Amino acid sequence: MLKNRSCRRALAAFGGVLMLAGVGTAGTALAARFTATLNGDNIVGAGDRDGWGRLRVRVDDTLNTVCTDLEVRSIGEVTSARIYRGRPGEEGDPVVNLDRPGSDNDSEDCDNIGDALADEIQASPADFYVMVTTAEFPRGALRGQLIPSTG
Repeated sequence: MLKNRSCRRALAAFGGVLMLAGVGTAGTALAARFTATLNGDNIVGAGDRDGWGRLRVRVDDTLNTVCTDLEVRSIGEVTSARIYRGRPGEEGDPVVNLDRPGSDNDSEDCDNIGDALADEIQASPADFYVMVTTAEFPRGALRGQLIPSTG
């Protein structure tokens, strides 16, 4: 134990400076969260009218990652799941390949993406959508636009 009061004060002040500077802290990366409600009515042309799904997305601009939790129901075996660049009613180019849901109709996935794409998704989520395809609907079974998450 330090008996000298001025030494204790100096040490406490130094510790406070280190804390303010972030030295010795884990630092938590902030991530933007988005959701998408998927259905066949959102497919340009025709999709699976009986199917539905939901996607939860977390975009971390510090780590340049996108993590997703995709759930689908009432559709055939999924052949692909991707995030595309495009507004409602537009067909766009794929920007992220997602893991396909397995027999439990659910998948969780994290992928590295570039800083520019992370910034773009965070700034304009409505410019991106997720689409799920099946053998029966190779041009799209389900689709949903990204929107900011409220929870």
